Amino acid sequence: MLQICQYLLRNLSISNLRRYASIAGRPFSKSGDKFNAGLIIIGDEILKAQVKDTNSFFMCSLLWECGVKVEKISVISDDVDLIANEIMEFSGKYKYVITSGGIGPTHDDMTFEGLAKAFNDSLHCHPTIVGIVQDVYRTQDEKSPAFKMAHVPKKAVLRFGKHQETGECLKFPCVNVENVYVFPGSPVYLERLFQSLCKELFKGEKFVKRELFLDSKEESFADVLTKVAKEFPNVAFGSYPITGESYYKARVTIESDSEDETLRAQERFRSSLPREIFVNYDKHPHVDSHEKFLAFMDECQCDDYGKTLEELRKLYEKPKEVAICFDGSVESTVLLHLAHVAQMQLKNSSKINVIMFKNEEWFPEVENFVKDITSGYF
Repeated sequence: MLQICQYLLRNLSISNLRRYASIAGRPFSKSGDKFNAGLIIIGDEILKAQVKDTNSFFMCSLLWECGVKVEKISVISDDVDLIANEIMEFSGKYKYVITSGGIGPTHDDMTFEGLAKAFNDSLHCHPTIVGIVQDVYRTQDEKSPAFKMAHVPKKAVLRFGKHQETGECLKFPCVNVENVYVFPGSPVYLERLFQSLCKELFKGEKFVKRELFLDSKEESFADVLTKVAKEFPNVAFGSYPITGESYYKARVTIESDSEDETLRAQERFRSSLPREIFVNYDKHPHVDSHEKFLAFMDECQCDDYGKTLEELRKLYEKPKEVAICFDGSVESTVLLHLAHVAQMQLKNSSKINVIMFKNEEWFPEVENFVKDITSGYF
């Protein structure tokens, strides 16, 4: 403890924090220049806060997995000139330009018109999309507003995705002109289509990322992070203060397109700080839970967990007859995790049955915790 306190006092410097702020979160340039992307979110409803934008978060997540770094996200209104200008600017800057929104049947859906203008093209009625509209909207009336969706640039190429489970072709395609890819604005259609096409259309160099969790505030390691970031210019370091978390106070990310360089940077950072401030925290305990449990038992001096797991294995031989009473407590959380491990050992694919009694005294934090737990285990 004394070592940590001495370290904090030695490094609490305003000048150190300023240097740190200029480097922490700096993108690595090695692969970003080759495989980058810009996202354009189109729609007045987003700017007016009438609809919450979840598309950019979803796309950024999948693009990162494909090795594509999103360098800019622009949210613009439904205006032809604005859309055209933004597409032209993005098309010249980024390898991939991805838009969402503005392709519906109403008067304010102007993305295709803006796309055509950006590339000095004109719209035409695409016969394939006409057939889709006729099938989905059950109409042959060409005056129907639905047919507006069939008017796409003449240069456009249609990219159809497939349903992840059934393998069937998805109804609505992505419309592609040069390096611009137009997706629907509705998350229901975008997520399914984008997930299907992402690996096919947007290929990059895989990123290697490591996360470190520290039981210490950012100012305690700012100087060290600045120094290590300068030593590894092709590695991106991100530092994020955490509030409302009982296990750690800061999270540091280290990433690049080289596994060796990422690991060397991680080791240099770790070795430059007191070992005590690092927290062994698992963000995804439900992943590889069996292997993690075995490793835990090798180090654990108590066999109570092993005995409990053995009892659960017997119970979960008939999983449909078992239910766990979950109240958000530490005890019920541990029990839920051990039940999950038992299921993995037995190779049961059935879901865990849980009974939860909610009372008026529940705090919002408990509600959020329960949601996080359910998203991981169920």
